[in-house]
Amino acid sequence: MNEEQFDDYFELGLIGMAILTPEMLFINVNHYLCDMLGYSREEMLKKKWPDLTHPDDLDVNLNALTRVLSGKIDGYNLEKRLIHRNGDIIHVSIASKCTRNPDGTVIKLLSLVQNITERKKTEESIRESELKYRTVVENAREMIWQLDRDGNFVFFNKYAEELSLKISDDWKGKGFSPVIHPDDLDRVKDIFVDTMSGNINEYDVRILLGESNIAELKVQTLPIYTDGEITGTLSFGRDITEENRSERALKVSEERYRSLLANIPIGVFRSTVEQDGSFLSVNPVLARMFGFENPEKMIDTKVIDCYRNIEDRQRFIRSIKREGSISGFEIQFKRSDGSNFWGSLSSKAILDEEGSILYLDGILEDITERKSIQEALRESQEQYRRLLDHNPAAIVVHVDGVIVYANRASLDLVAASCPEDALGKKVFDFVHPDYRAIVLDRIKLCQKNGKFAEPIEEKFLRLDGKSVDVEVTAIPIMYQGQPASQVVFWDVTDRKQAEDRIKSSLDELHRTLEGTVDALSSAVETRDPYTAGHQREVARFACVVAKEMNLSEEMIEGLRVASLLHDIGKIKIPAEILSKPAILTDIEYELIKTHPQAGFEILKTISFPWPVGKIVLQHQERMDGSGYPGALKGEEICLEARILGVVDVVEAMCSHRPYRSSLGLERALEEISMNRGILYDRNVVDACLTLFREERYCLPNT
Repeated sequence: MNEEQFDDYFELGLIGMAILTPEMLFINVNHYLCDMLGYSREEMLKKKWPDLTHPDDLDVNLNALTRVLSGKIDGYNLEKRLIHRNGDIIHVSIASKCTRNPDGTVIKLLSLVQNITERKKTEESIRESELKYRTVVENAREMIWQLDRDGNFVFFNKYAEELSLKISDDWKGKGFSPVIHPDDLDRVKDIFVDTMSGNINEYDVRILLGESNIAELKVQTLPIYTDGEITGTLSFGRDITEENRSERALKVSEERYRSLLANIPIGVFRSTVEQDGSFLSVNPVLARMFGFENPEKMIDTKVIDCYRNIEDRQRFIRSIKREGSISGFEIQFKRSDGSNFWGSLSSKAILDEEGSILYLDGILEDITERKSIQEALRESQEQYRRLLDHNPAAIVVHVDGVIVYANRASLDLVAASCPEDALGKKVFDFVHPDYRAIVLDRIKLCQKNGKFAEPIEEKFLRLDGKSVDVEVTAIPIMYQGQPASQVVFWDVTDRKQAEDRIKSSLDELHRTLEGTVDALSSAVETRDPYTAGHQREVARFACVVAKEMNLSEEMIEGLRVASLLHDIGKIKIPAEILSKPAILTDIEYELIKTHPQAGFEILKTISFPWPVGKIVLQHQERMDGSGYPGALKGEEICLEARILGVVDVVEAMCSHRPYRSSLGLERALEEISMNRGILYDRNVVDACLTLFREERYCLPNT
């Protein structure tokens, strides 16, 4: 490019241009740069480049200049902020190149300055919009994942990854089969096929969390449409494993961040205005942009061959002839190897004295990366919006108690006909008065600690005046730059009604069981009136010993029932033997020893929630194997039977029998002390002795 052409470009006004000294004094500036900054040329020539630079960006410019002056580089490209004469901040992209003396010192620098303020605003707007939806979805206390048409994972949110699915990045692009319990896999595959045909499905499924851990999910799956075609499925899964056990455990999700960088080079050209067009000159940046080794090779190419679509060239020519110039014309171009890229084209027609176009001068900016970023952000925004709007969980975001977002499920829950029925209203308008103080305290605590609020049950007021039971969780988030609370709630009205019915049924079953036990116990007392009350006293005594040994309430209740029935087998022994007022013969004693087995045979057909039959069967076994009927030893005897065995002996020795008087408490305690660890369990004996020595228990006959 000769000096005349350069001067023409300099004053062309398609881009800001400046020539500077090594000390950053302006030698010359074009009118485009002056208009950009609001100064006249005379005012600009009195200033230094740093005078116009935002203070926070001075170091960036200085570092680049230092490298040029030291001879390390001949030019640089950077983005920084300039200050307009009226104080406005202008974002610019600067490309600088120096010329040097033979000794290497810098003569001057040429800087091309492109105003990118609007582009920056657009990118920031898109980022904020994407961040808004991404923040809500990523913090949803619901498992969310997306499959492609082949059943491979495309997306899953943090809750799915961290709480239940345990999926790592290695799962992306892979199928769901390894995650599903084998017994549910065929059914889930059928559901996937049905969803891909356009149906919405709700179902329960078990997933594998490891070699042995299994979680249960309640899932809603719906088809995803792209341009009218089903391209995959979107699923929302709620972990109901802990819900079935009346417990819930949730983890705080963490936010993810993405970083987007752009480095956009600028090409300069001169061409003819014909449809095919010829390049008159191009700079090295433009040549490299189109995949040519040097400008000379690109000049041999027709302009039309650089366009991806001929129609774009036609629109460009019509606009340039009508307007005389065009700025920011975004279209696709074609490289020499056939690949495509997006460019922002700005050009101006240079006219002769008669007003005819001599040629076109212009610049081209490669915006492929920016286009890709914008498209990705739009797709991400759309994805998060779709995930939220179709989530079966009711999700609300409020700032200082005012609702700023509500998904479809939340509107349905409160009987709202449209978003305007909820947006802008206070959260407390929908909270039952009895719960408002609790909710207010939770909101304050959640915002203060910045932590997830554990689930609680509340009552909401619908717009139709009805109330509904809900389970609510909350987490503090940032929403459009403001501290906010994201609330997820589920309608639990049906569950609470079911729980009430189950509780009533259990109470009735418990009363029936108690009646059965009392009837069986009374049957023994009828057969053996001399030991009337023995089973009840043994039961009372056994429960006290079990509590002393810190057994669970469940084990103690099973021991109580077994104690009440431990002599049920005596029903099969003749009454004259049970009430015989003399020492039993060997044959009679052997018959008495059959009562544990007989009791077991009676009780084994009853479906107790405890091992009652086993305890009754083993209550006459002894630690050294001398007991009956199985001659079991040590740990072979269940703990409840070991307790019952000791308590039965103490109570029997302290009670009167037809063939003897009471032997007394001291004799009974001496018996279990002498045989501690031999006939009787050490820990049971110790607990029994402690109760009597500390006078925390006494038998009615002592």
